Amino acid sequence: MEKAVRPFGKRDKISYALGDFGCNMSFALFSYLELFYTQYIGLDSKIWAIIIIFLKIWDGINDPIMGGLMDAIKPGKKGKFKTYIFYGSFVLAVAGVMCFLPIPNAPLAIKIIVCILGYLAWDTAYTVVNVPYGAMSAAITADSSERASLSTWRSIGAGIANVIIMVGIPLVCMDDDDNLIGINVFIMSIVLGVIGFVAFQVLLKGTTERIQIETPPEEKQKFNYFKAVGAFLKNRSAVGITIASIFSLVTMNGLVTANQILFQSFFEMAKLSGVISLVSYLPMAAGMALAHPMVKKYGKKEVAMIPMLFGIVAGILMAVLPIKPTTGGLVVWMVLSMITGASSAMFGVICWAMVSDCIDYQEYKTGRREEGTVYAIYSLGRKLAQGFGPATITLIMVGLGYNNKLKADQPFEVANNIRVMIGCVHAVCIALQFIFLKFVYNLDKKKVAEMESYFGRVPTANVVENLELAECASSDVSNEKIDDDITNIE
Repeated sequence: MEKAVRPFGKRDKISYALGDFGCNMSFALFSYLELFYTQYIGLDSKIWAIIIIFLKIWDGINDPIMGGLMDAIKPGKKGKFKTYIFYGSFVLAVAGVMCFLPIPNAPLAIKIIVCILGYLAWDTAYTVVNVPYGAMSAAITADSSERASLSTWRSIGAGIANVIIMVGIPLVCMDDDDNLIGINVFIMSIVLGVIGFVAFQVLLKGTTERIQIETPPEEKQKFNYFKAVGAFLKNRSAVGITIASIFSLVTMNGLVTANQILFQSFFEMAKLSGVISLVSYLPMAAGMALAHPMVKKYGKKEVAMIPMLFGIVAGILMAVLPIKPTTGGLVVWMVLSMITGASSAMFGVICWAMVSDCIDYQEYKTGRREEGTVYAIYSLGRKLAQGFGPATITLIMVGLGYNNKLKADQPFEVANNIRVMIGCVHAVCIALQFIFLKFVYNLDKKKVAEMESYFGRVPTANVVENLELAECASSDVSNEKIDDDITNIE
């Protein structure tokens, strides 16, 4: 007798949210890695940029391999994805601490070796945890509306973690002269690593993999890295969402250090940078509340894309307005930051649900369900943006006159140039996000409904309409089926 599967509900949502909370206990702290190694450890900014670019080559290898392994290897007792998360969570907690070892007086060679080895260990462990975690959402539920809800809850978990680190780290790890206190960052890496590990264990206990499609033995093939990448590149929706996410992350992650330097050297209030940055993060909270009803009414692509037009205008204004390091200038900067944040908020909240739709689209086009491969290569694009974005922005800042040895004491002209650069990056990257969602990503509301019909699913948003049709054709649809549909809505 088969064991009854628990219905999808709040337990899944909260537990899944804690998964991204755990990921960001580690990942969000890494927004301070560049400052840690350049301003505290003492690596030259150009050396740092080269190291990060070099390390991202590894991401080009390990993410698709991780995804392929999940699709090729028989699921363990914990499920297709949970086994990897369980074992990876132990390594991630340790590797996160390795990246923040306080060795400012070590020889240059030792600093570089520790940086490379620590980052490689952390990056590999993060891949082992995060790729299965992201792909697992498509296995928790097949319902498009429920996936949008999961994506929202994931964003809530990530948002809470980001707020804790965004506000807390500057208060704890910046001194009165706006410089980083490296030993405090090391201590925080230990504390946050433990918290993240506990969150992963709750994720594993509280979620259920309901969509388990076993490939017949005669159809199984050995994992082929190049074939996996080739299949992904033929998935138009996956390519569109990946490139849009790359440009989104260039603004979110690539500009992190630039914003930290802006508040160090332009506004001269590094300790409050987290509180002020929180203001620009507030639109994400609004997006979390509005995402589910708006997606049901208009569709994911439509809801994600339209607000970006306002962000393009705000980015241009950031670059061209003569903003001064005064209270008035700070208010203007905060308002424009809120607009750029709001323009991508919906996309940030529902992009994970859009990726789940891309997984369905891959199966719709090829007949093969490859959650691991699709999500892993999508994750690869995000990671490349998270590496090349900050490295490129750092090199641009060096070209604008930034000198990491001066720490918070950058010349005003240099700090102002960085301010203008931040606005330009926002405007260009948000415009490119819009273009790739509009013209490449092809899963609008109509197409998603078509896929759901193909897979024999009834979109939650359309169940009421279907019930009305059922009443008009009562001879074809039993009362028992209508009662089941009403239960599903509830």
